[in-house]
Amino acid sequence: MAELSALMSICPPPPDPPPLRTGRSASVGVRTPDGHSEMVKVYGTGCFDEFLWIFAEGAERENLDIAFRTAEAREIFRGKKMPLLREALSGLGCTPEELIQWGVTDNGDSLLWIPVGNPDDWSTVVLQAGQLDFSIFSKSSTGLIFDLLSGSLRLRIFPEDFPSPHPEFSPDPYA
Repeated sequence: MAELSALMSICPPPPDPPPLRTGRSASVGVRTPDGHSEMVKVYGTGCFDEFLWIFAEGAERENLDIAFRTAEAREIFRGKKMPLLREALSGLGCTPEELIQWGVTDNGDSLLWIPVGNPDDWSTVVLQAGQLDFSIFSKSSTGLIFDLLSGSLRLRIFPEDFPSPHPEFSPDPYA
């Protein structure tokens, strides 16, 4: 809850985010971490600072639904060699085909959980569009977003103008 409060302090949530279903997703086969579910209850689905989109179970639109986007990502990963990513994930007891996508950037970079252990302790891999580069973070989705928006974490694959000096959240206009 401290991570969510910190995020809310630098990027206020919308006054009335649309309600979403939460819990298990049959097509993904795992539970969404509680911290992510809490963030989605407060913000809804949408975009942080006109760049970073977050997904939720039961999102109104498929392209913002964790189950749909995860199934898409897993299908793509089945046909890719990605030796460096496979090696890194193997050391954590995971394969790319097991990752769960919870976000995407406007540049097509993917944010995916590494579903090993307790869901609230899952790390995130940020995978550059085209699977050219990646970074792994032992942070919750909420903590990672806070670090990115506060500027305490900078990724070389993200644009230099992200984050803006005053990050904002834009709810999905179709929700």
